Amino acid sequence: MRATIALIAALSAAPAWAQDTGAVAYTLNAAASTLFVVVKKDPNTLGAAMAHDHAIAASGWTGQVHWNAANPAECKVNITVPITGLQVDPPGYRAKAGLNAQEVSAGDKATIADNFRGTNQLNASAFPTVQFTSTACSGTGGKYEVAGTMSLRGKSRPTKLAMSISADGSTFKASGRFDAKGSDWGMAPFSAAFGAVKNLDTLTFVIDVVGAR
Repeated sequence: MRATIALIAALSAAPAWAQDTGAVAYTLNAAASTLFVVVKKDPNTLGAAMAHDHAIAASGWTGQVHWNAANPAECKVNITVPITGLQVDPPGYRAKAGLNAQEVSAGDKATIADNFRGTNQLNASAFPTVQFTSTACSGTGGKYEVAGTMSLRGKSRPTKLAMSISADGSTFKASGRFDAKGSDWGMAPFSAAFGAVKNLDTLTFVIDVVGAR
């Protein structure tokens, strides 16, 4: 009798996550996944013809997902992206982003990377990572909304993603995209030549990830 009472008390005191029985933990595979941001030029500036749109791809990132298809509310998602792992237009990413095939020189790529890591942009020296942590999930039939908090350059903001998700207990797949404004995290669009060349404020985040148990 005492053992039964003790068990009931332990379950009552345990957090909801500790009582979940159907959620499976998956580790996301960065090498087999794609995470990138489409950054577009402002077409209305004087130097727009000399500027380019870009796909800024994440590498070296880590992510974990706890997922129960029978109860999406149990979800937990955590992704951490190092700023040093962001790459400008790596092979194949311009096509993934729907951009023209025009290649950018290695020197220009290095300059672009230095610019977005700078103090007026991502400020990588002070804030070396971008992080996303889920707060709620809802949906059914493979279509879900994942709500969470994205932390960028020291500022956290609520973010919602419409995602296609499938999981079978062994493998996990998720894909989706969303738009956000860099200025929401205090990052003004990059500009040069006294504004003759400038990026748009709106950024498009593209997610296509896979993981395994």
